[in-house]
Amino acid sequence: MNEIWVHVGTTSNAARLELKSVSGRSGLGVMQLRFQVEASCRNGASAQRPMWFEGKLSALDLGSSSGYLGRLVVESSPVTLHSLAATTTFELVVDLDHRQLQIIEEHRTGALKFNLEVTGTAMREGNLERIGVGSIEYEVNQSNWAAILEQMQYRRLLLVELDAPDPIRSAEFTAALDYYRDAEKQYIKHEWRLTVEALRQTLAALVGRKADDEDETADVTAAAKALRKESMNMAVGYPARAEQVRLALKFMCDLGAHPEVAGTEKHNAYSALLMVGGLLHSWQPVKPHITARPSAENIEVTQATPAAIA
Repeated sequence: MNEIWVHVGTTSNAARLELKSVSGRSGLGVMQLRFQVEASCRNGASAQRPMWFEGKLSALDLGSSSGYLGRLVVESSPVTLHSLAATTTFELVVDLDHRQLQIIEEHRTGALKFNLEVTGTAMREGNLERIGVGSIEYEVNQSNWAAILEQMQYRRLLLVELDAPDPIRSAEFTAALDYYRDAEKQYIKHEWRLTVEALRQTLAALVGRKADDEDETADVTAAAKALRKESMNMAVGYPARAEQVRLALKFMCDLGAHPEVAGTEKHNAYSALLMVGGLLHSWQPVKPHITARPSAENIEVTQATPAAIA
């Protein structure tokens, strides 16, 4: 049962607190977990007596990373039960930062379990006195946790903690970013192969292609050789070099397209998310440039695009 009992003075079980649900909310630099609690009066000792609740929240089953997350507070205090059998609802709130959520995501293996330790005080004849409460364990299943992360807008930051890039750069970039967000959703669901498949689509969409348009080892090798040769005659900047990174990452992520490949594990999906996220953050389309040959009579214009390099 998701409940704890409040003991007031010498009266046991004077009120009951039942944890109903948990939700998330985003803020300025912080995010919140919000636990909705229903309080019910079970003895006259808790009626007409303002109560203040607080406590601490811990995460369980995260291996060596299990432990204290933050301080629980009631957003609207005090909590007052006006009569016997009366009920009211309130929220216990804890502030979290992005790093805490990232640690949780790195170590959870499915559902997420919390421990809430609640303490309190009550007003009696103009004086505050401690009241006994207790602790409760509450498990959030994987699908609900994914929804909470979305409520906290956790996916609006890439997993390398870079600001999400502006999607309004080009139609190709907008499509690529949509695929990347799908990859993050698959990662949260622990779908490692589907994460890498979505990243494969991301990398192809960056240059306006479909994922199956470029999946040959020879393409990667030929493009690298061509750019290496070109760099001997002229300066090759970051955009052209980043295109080689895109091709190499696309070749890596092509493994995610094959359902028979069972070797895609969590660390593969995580490292691919980091690398593709970093590439998206600084991506610039390769601009056309002019390559001058030694003979002044023979000047050729070439495009530094994947098609021309290949």
